[in-house]
Amino acid sequence: MLPAISTPLLLHIALAVVLSLRVLYRRLQVNSALAWIVILIAMPIAGPVLYVLFGDPTLGGRRLHLGQRIRRYYENAYAIAGADGPGLSTIPPPFDALARSIARDSGFPVLSHNRHTILTDAGTILNSMIRDIDAAQSDCCLEFYIIDPSGRVEAVLEAVLRAAARGVSCKILADDYGSKAFFRSPWPARLKTAGVGVLRSLPVALVKSFSKRSDLRNHRKQLICDRTVAYTGSFNLVDPRLFKTDSHVGEWIDIMMRIEGQMVDALACLFNTDYLLDEPGREIGPDTLPPLPFAPQAEWPGGRLMMQLLPSGPEMANSTIYEFIVAAIFSARRRVRIVTPYFIPDQAVLLALKSAAKRGVAVEVIVPEKVDTRIGQYASQASFAELLDAGIVVRCFAGGLLHAKAMLIDESVSLFGTVNMDMRSFYLNLELSLLIYERQVNADLDAVIDRYAHDCTTLTRETWAARSWRRRFLENLFRLAGPLL
Repeated sequence: MLPAISTPLLLHIALAVVLSLRVLYRRLQVNSALAWIVILIAMPIAGPVLYVLFGDPTLGGRRLHLGQRIRRYYENAYAIAGADGPGLSTIPPPFDALARSIARDSGFPVLSHNRHTILTDAGTILNSMIRDIDAAQSDCCLEFYIIDPSGRVEAVLEAVLRAAARGVSCKILADDYGSKAFFRSPWPARLKTAGVGVLRSLPVALVKSFSKRSDLRNHRKQLICDRTVAYTGSFNLVDPRLFKTDSHVGEWIDIMMRIEGQMVDALACLFNTDYLLDEPGREIGPDTLPPLPFAPQAEWPGGRLMMQLLPSGPEMANSTIYEFIVAAIFSARRRVRIVTPYFIPDQAVLLALKSAAKRGVAVEVIVPEKVDTRIGQYASQASFAELLDAGIVVRCFAGGLLHAKAMLIDESVSLFGTVNMDMRSFYLNLELSLLIYERQVNADLDAVIDRYAHDCTTLTRETWAARSWRRRFLENLFRLAGPLL
């Protein structure tokens, strides 16, 4: 006679089966689906709770349904959707076809009336931002994953107060989790008293966790002043001299791009959408969108710089950034150069990199020697042996936490922005990328990455093979969490 099955066990089996079926019908990547099914079966109570909190990459129905319509509204209002882009014949194939595909998915075409400046020193970045905020006449918009109101960052916030005092419309959108220090400080109250709009992006709350994932974060970083200048890149609004000094990884090393021209309008479209969707109580209907915050630009800056904005995250219909990265690596003919703080690729990205190396493409990956999370460190290092065996150059930066994010393909295509080389950036976080189809920008970024490479240790197969068994075990263990990180 078979023993009776207890009620808790029956409940666990039922939950595991129901949620596993949900995983199967969501058609996730195979490794992510298998990881969740194993967790659901092996972890009674904890597995279903973890899945409910973190399993569905959704930001809630409101954001999913309204985001695309709001972006289209501003794209049309700023004449971005119908902009007279350059002839794509100057973009090498197959990137011309990729650019058209991205425009269909995102609504942002290639824009050519732009000018850029690359900034790599934190003091220079902060001082340049302060100058542009002080020069703003109508609008000043800040959107950052982390705002840490200490050190030199306070001077930026003081500049926002000065702008508000002279009648400039100022708005700050900061990720609720990443900017905990900011929201716990006196600064939000000071700014609001001065008339600055301050919003928490993707607020974290226990009740909300049951309708949308609380670990989906707004990882975008941008500053827009009037319709004249914008900044974006890897730089959070922090003072590296003071930020996370207890993590013992050194100062964070970042890169930012100051942009003038049509791309400022595209970035403003993205900011307006994010701000509206995070504004509490905002009723958004066909006739209730706010008036445009910027007057028409009188003229574009001189120069021709072809750039394309690619926002990404669970609010987008497709994982276009992931598709672009994989397609770009497979399409490379001479070189692929990647710099990223968090390198946790899936099998498709690994296959693309190894395939490129096999056909003679020079492939180089630069990562920091230490990062601020142990799990991320070991999960990243789990792929190093496979890369080295394929002949890929892996360099570890020793001069701090290299937080810059860029990918160079051959000599004329660059990916620049906030995206890390991991599944979280590809699928879960709100990210912002610039696709740049210009040799000069590629060369400028190449020179910056050369400086990073100078402070790197280049791994060899022999030295990497000599690492301890404990380290190998931790790499293999945390590699299993790679699809979920």
